[in-house]
Amino acid sequence: MKVKEMKKITSWILAVLLAASMTACGSGQGAAETGTSPETVKTSAETEKTSAEKEAVHAETAPAADSKAASAETTPPDEGELEEAVQEAISETEQYTAEDLVGEYKGFAASYMGYTYSLEEAGSTSSLTLLADGTGKIEFDGEESGIPGWTVEGNLLNMTDEGGGSATGTVTHGVIAIDFSGDGSAGAYYAKEGTDTSWIEIMTMDEISELIEKGPGTKTFDVYSSMDVTAGVHLSYELHTDYQDAKLIYEVNAKDGVYSSSRTTQVSGIESTTVTYYKDGKVYNLFPADMTGQMVTETTLLENNLLGMDNLYRTLSSFCRSTGYTEETREHEGVSYDVEVYPEGKYNAETAFYYDTEGKLAFIDVKAYTTEAGTEIPASFYTVHAMDTEVDASALDMSAYKVEGA
Repeated sequence: MKVKEMKKITSWILAVLLAASMTACGSGQGAAETGTSPETVKTSAETEKTSAEKEAVHAETAPAADSKAASAETTPPDEGELEEAVQEAISETEQYTAEDLVGEYKGFAASYMGYTYSLEEAGSTSSLTLLADGTGKIEFDGEESGIPGWTVEGNLLNMTDEGGGSATGTVTHGVIAIDFSGDGSAGAYYAKEGTDTSWIEIMTMDEISELIEKGPGTKTFDVYSSMDVTAGVHLSYELHTDYQDAKLIYEVNAKDGVYSSSRTTQVSGIESTTVTYYKDGKVYNLFPADMTGQMVTETTLLENNLLGMDNLYRTLSSFCRSTGYTEETREHEGVSYDVEVYPEGKYNAETAFYYDTEGKLAFIDVKAYTTEAGTEIPASFYTVHAMDTEVDASALDMSAYKVEGA
């Protein structure tokens, strides 16, 4: 299926998982932040960014990297390919014809980042219809989409859409496992009535909630989890992007439902500073040069995810639950660092997190990346100066600004 449609379905799979897992573990602040961490909050405040910054953000907000699946009983599972997971459960490749596959299928499970859960337990539904004329339809919680074409070769199913895109799946013992994300990180399982599905390992929401809370045991997860807006978060970092050789300098403060991000952009000898400010459901752009500002949008998305607009936070959240990484020792300016390297995936660049001897995050190196559409995303490099609770209270007060729409 086309990229937009696949992302929509992937988002549905994630949303169902998060909603159900939050219900299983309660609706406290921790659950809410876990639920929203993979998402980015897009507001009209972001339209004020320079073109250089937009390129940097594009490179930073991709989904987590590919990795292999793991057992629910041991460490948290990775984002293993559905086909690989299916093949581990059987010893032979089955052969199917189109006639074999024609019929009505009920979705009984979905998988995201290696967490395979019951759609029934999650309170969600999906169905798949494959017709003899080579067309079909698929439904998610009552929303239906057409399948103008499908074929099967051996045990590999290919479905196309009106835009010429496709989604693939595997058929095993009558169970169809469809990879909607295109990189194995999100998919769903379908079966006709009466089909034995017991060989698919499905986790309960309590098990998934426990693993989500526990985390994968990486430094990246530990750093991400250490940010607690209740105690207060202060971030100080620089972001250099190869696009126009731009440098973005950030001072971020968040506490008590208020978020302030001062961004100084330096491009071609020109420097400007803008403050993105959030309070009481409203996002503002503030301009220190003349102490003016404007209210640009209202949103509820930041209520439980106060750092949702910050680039550093979003980069950490994109990889914090992935275990598909390698550990290396690298030098930067003559100093050795422990590095977690997350490989390039279908939607993300190779990203390396540098940690000093005390386990503090020092740098993030994001490689250049070319999207499926052929768009070239420039490399970017973060230098982290501080991640602590030393919040600057004055940064959370915008009373000195003359603000339109306040």
